[in-house]
Amino acid sequence: MSHRQLRLICAAVLATACALNFRLALAEERGPIAQDVQLSLGAFFLTTGSQIRLDGATTGTGTRIDWENEFNYDNRDQFRLDGFWRFANKHKVRFMYFENNRSNSSVLSRDIHFGDQVFPVDLKVDAELNTRIIELAYEYTFIRRDTMELSGSIGIHNMRLEAGLRGDLSVSEGGGAPHVVSAKEVGVADGPLPVLGVHFLWDMGHNFYFVGLAQYFVASIDNYDGHVEDYKAAVTWMPWQNVGLGVAYNRFATRLNVQKDSFDGQLKITYDGPVAFITIGF
Repeated sequence: MSHRQLRLICAAVLATACALNFRLALAEERGPIAQDVQLSLGAFFLTTGSQIRLDGATTGTGTRIDWENEFNYDNRDQFRLDGFWRFANKHKVRFMYFENNRSNSSVLSRDIHFGDQVFPVDLKVDAELNTRIIELAYEYTFIRRDTMELSGSIGIHNMRLEAGLRGDLSVSEGGGAPHVVSAKEVGVADGPLPVLGVHFLWDMGHNFYFVGLAQYFVASIDNYDGHVEDYKAAVTWMPWQNVGLGVAYNRFATRLNVQKDSFDGQLKITYDGPVAFITIGF
């Protein structure tokens, strides 16, 4: 073996040792249990269920509509933002945001009473359903160890839902020639839904972390009467000091009776599916 080859081998071993030492140094205190600030951006592979009934002042009880089946909606993948700020040793604020906006045109297979409009069978309608979810919660940590953390939370799960139908009706008045009238009805439900929850963090070793979250509430508050449930499980891998990769599964379900000027009726909304995300923490 030449001196040049020996020097190259020694340099490679030294570089490897330095890299391993540097990686071990970075490995200290980098998981979500030790972080004060975390931000995660991910893709939410959604499966959505939306059953909506919009009652009318003149038409009475509306038609219960399974939005996905009635209007041939496809599921769409959406971006999602999660994060937290630990502002004191046992106190933390957590947030989440995502939107799911969809629209499609379909020919009705039945009469639909939606709000104060009646959309007859065989009418082509444009159906739009826009949903925005913003969650904000305060957490208090009851147990905090080097490898685990258990917290209780109280927060607001604000869901804004806008459902609309539009179609062109052929109307004949007083025996005259029929003419086209555009019929449109939109219902907007927007309100904060309180939730209580428990949040669990666990350092599994080898730079892997498990996160479990469960939130639930049943109440009759103001113009809302119903329940909310939200469950999430995630595993994060932190190969770098401040950057990690993760996968999660989230399920949210709510059933609400709403009595407001902008929406009088019932909502049954579910969304669930896997989430793939990248996380940054300090």
